[in-house]
Amino acid sequence: MRELWLRFQRAIRGLWAGLRQWCGDSAYETYLACAAQQRGSKPLSAGEFYVEQLNRKYSRPSRCC
Repeated sequence: MRELWLRFQRAIRGLWAGLRQWCGDSAYETYLACAAQQRGSKPLSAGEFYVEQLNRKYSRPSRCC
């Protein structure tokens, strides 16, 4: 019974992690992991990162209208 419970917990954690990655909620954690591998530059704070993401997203021309 305990093994079944542990499998269930692992499955739920995996689903939760996949959902966070799919919707972009884990983007800052992913950025920090990549920034830790690159030496020489200080990583952005969470606020700075999200502002940069918004600027990148909305600075491209839109094809609607």
